[in-house]
Amino acid sequence: MAIIAGGTSTSSMTHTGCVRHHNEDALITIPTSGIWAVADGMGGHDAGDYASRCIVSHLYDAAQHYKGHELINEIPNVIQRANSELLDYAHSQSDEAIIGTTVVVLLLEGDHYHCYWTGDSRCYLSREGELQAITTDHTEAEELIAQGLTNEAAALDMRTANTLTQAVGVFPKAYVDYVSDLIYEGDRFLLCTDGLTKVYSDQELAQMVSYHNIDEINQQFLTGAIEAGAPDNLSSVIVSL
Repeated sequence: MAIIAGGTSTSSMTHTGCVRHHNEDALITIPTSGIWAVADGMGGHDAGDYASRCIVSHLYDAAQHYKGHELINEIPNVIQRANSELLDYAHSQSDEAIIGTTVVVLLLEGDHYHCYWTGDSRCYLSREGELQAITTDHTEAEELIAQGLTNEAAALDMRTANTLTQAVGVFPKAYVDYVSDLIYEGDRFLLCTDGLTKVYSDQELAQMVSYHNIDEINQQFLTGAIEAGAPDNLSSVIVSL
């Protein structure tokens, strides 16, 4: 159900999908604090669900203690604290355990949006009928594209194309990317894990996000993904201005 606060409406959805045995995704929506996020515990690793819940829990705690610009400025520290907790927890399990998660965080304050992320969970901005990703995946394919060593078409055929190069809980210090810009009336943001983008192309997302009712958008995301076999957990958060 859409939640309306501060001139924004929010709808969220998360689902295990058709293949995984449990949901390693987690999300947070606190419109009154202007913060939304999705996280994807690293599939195939130990306790991915613990990892995604860990970062979401840290974000929730921060939203209870900080507001506005203080909250925005605190997010990198929040991610580092979650990173340390996950490293400690992994070490307590075994010397070789990796317990990690992606995360993408959207914050709205005044006339600007702020987005922090690490990994391949994405944030899209839909404006005047055009949808564009405001995040760049931290994957081997995207790194090669950025270095001019391959193109997008060739990267899709790479066996390691979707291998993560950054995540929370993997390295002593988490790498956190950031982008900020102006917001306008009518803007719509989509935050999602890769379980959604494995099923839908950017062109399909652009068409679906333009629908009026954001709860119906999430329902169509889920219905279509299940019909397509939903090979991964999938989560989406829509924020409409």
